[in-house]
Amino acid sequence: MSQEILIALLVGTILIVAIALILARRRRAARSDELPLPDIGGIGETIDYTSLPEEEPRTLRERFRAASPGVKALIILAPVVLIGVIVVLALTFAPGESGSPATPPPPPPRLAIERAEVVGRGKIVVVVRTENLPSGATVTALIREGNQEFPWFNPDTALAQPDTLSGEAQVVLDRRSDAPIPRQSETYTVVAIARGADGEIARSEPAPLDVLQPFLNDFYAVAVESTPAPEVTPFATLTPATPEPSPTVVATQELTGTATIAGNIRSAPNREAEVAGRLSLGEVVTLFERSIDGEWYRISTSAGLSGWVSRTLLIVDQDRAAQLPVATPDDLPKAAVFNGGNVRTAPNLRGLVIDQVNAGESVTLLARNADSTWVKIINERAITGWVSRTLLTVSPGDLRDLPVSNETVPTPLPATVAALPPPPTPNATAPPVTGLTAIVFNGGNVRAAPNLQGQVLDQVNARETVQLLFKTADGNWYQITNVRGVTGWVNRTLLTIDPDVARRVPVGQ
Repeated sequence: MSQEILIALLVGTILIVAIALILARRRRAARSDELPLPDIGGIGETIDYTSLPEEEPRTLRERFRAASPGVKALIILAPVVLIGVIVVLALTFAPGESGSPATPPPPPPRLAIERAEVVGRGKIVVVVRTENLPSGATVTALIREGNQEFPWFNPDTALAQPDTLSGEAQVVLDRRSDAPIPRQSETYTVVAIARGADGEIARSEPAPLDVLQPFLNDFYAVAVESTPAPEVTPFATLTPATPEPSPTVVATQELTGTATIAGNIRSAPNREAEVAGRLSLGEVVTLFERSIDGEWYRISTSAGLSGWVSRTLLIVDQDRAAQLPVATPDDLPKAAVFNGGNVRTAPNLRGLVIDQVNAGESVTLLARNADSTWVKIINERAITGWVSRTLLTVSPGDLRDLPVSNETVPTPLPATVAALPPPPTPNATAPPVTGLTAIVFNGGNVRAAPNLQGQVLDQVNARETVQLLFKTADGNWYQITNVRGVTGWVNRTLLTIDPDVARRVPVGQ
């Protein structure tokens, strides 16, 4: 602002001085061209002009007329310069104006739901991607049935803080004891909400709620048909009852397939294997196993032949065929699980969670995706699926030799239900609700006691959100409740905890 004023004053001064110099030079040039005054008196008479009376200008106008041109220019230009300076000052200090460019407003906060899934009995996990949230902001969610809010979960525990590095927040919704029962005919969506010190600051677009297959009956509360209570017969009228026949045990129905064309039965699941027999058109065979890639079935015929046939030769119920056990060759490479995590149906975070791998377990390697960030495995519970490469300790040679695949594996429903962690045993006293949460930085064990000798109760996986209940006096162990509702102790190194949150966690007994 001061620079503009100085520049205006300097320009005005230079202009006035320049005009004055130009006028002065013209005046001197005019005087040098004047001739001596002619002698107009009589002969021999000299007129003394100095003896004439000098008239002094009396008014301002007369003084202005008598002034030199340079003075007149200064008198005219000085008000002009003064007016210019006043205009510059007025523009400089006018309200709402500034000499420096205005600071652009900060970008608005944004929320986007990456996924919202029913992942357990009475539990929904909502993963939210956040941008530009102020420090200390918390993220929660709400469920909608159609266009109406659906009060299904406990809002006191549905709080999470975004991860400081990734900006991701994971909100866990726990079903209320008096929650209304969802209806399968309705559409349910989830909305993420960010709140700061002054209230709500951002809201996401609605995202559909995915109900994983193993939890359909639990979420929609599909009741099992109850057996009517027997009528009570008075003791006096009782008669000896006829013994009821023992119930007949029905064996599990075998899976069969029908040959659509004739073909070879081979000793191994590949076209180079030795031919063990022939399959006739229309022949019905029994299926026992499937190959790792799902392209071959181990069968037996009514004639007593057994071996492997290509799936292209048979008509088979594909849903039931996906439940067949996988024949695992003994020469496949194996790897140790470095860190516990999820087994998914696809090589990405959108794949459905069908099981877990735990630290210290061994898995069989089947394939990898194109950039080797996901590995297809068979875990110790015979579940086939995809895990993140970061969860495994794999030798570079074994990883390089794996075939490249991007195939989505079918969800093994019966095996999935069996492999899921059992629901936690209800505590005699419910753990306190502190409203304090933390993000799991690195997966690890949940233990029954705050030490490495404590029994392993469950796992926590990277980027999950846990509820903080208590901490030890030295702050090295925290009692938490994870997304599966299991309460136990985890080491401080597994968690990312805000220092202010850590101070507010009470010390446990």
